[in-house]
Amino acid sequence: QRHRGIVSDLLLRLLRRDFHARATGLGLTPALARLLFNVHRHPGSRPSELAALLDVTPVTLGRMLDRLARRGYVRCGPDPSDRRAQCVQLAPRAAPIIERMTAIGVLTTARATRGFSARERAQLLALLGRLQANLGRDAAA
Repeated sequence: QRHRGIVSDLLLRLLRRDFHARATGLGLTPALARLLFNVHRHPGSRPSELAALLDVTPVTLGRMLDRLARRGYVRCGPDPSDRRAQCVQLAPRAAPIIERMTAIGVLTTARATRGFSARERAQLLALLGRLQANLGRDAAA
């Protein structure tokens, strides 16, 4: 069990390192890049939801959002379903950075799966999808 955790942690670190080595020209820290991409993937999320996705405290996430907002990459506004809550959206200025991050992700994925057949890549994605579905369920299950 312990070895599997070490391997998955190492794999995640290697993927992130490859991505961020390619993304140095974006002018974002790795944490800010992850946040910006998650705002792109989950538009209209509440800050508390983004904090949970990134495994950071709400205070830390608030500071990160402030930095992205000052650069004009995100904006916060009222949640249409609950006026007491805030939602985070990408600002138009973030579009070129998201495009670049997406292209970098494609390169990182291509490097990571080099030598895999199309069938093996499809099988890997299917297995990872099952892992995600399993882990996305209640932790007590």
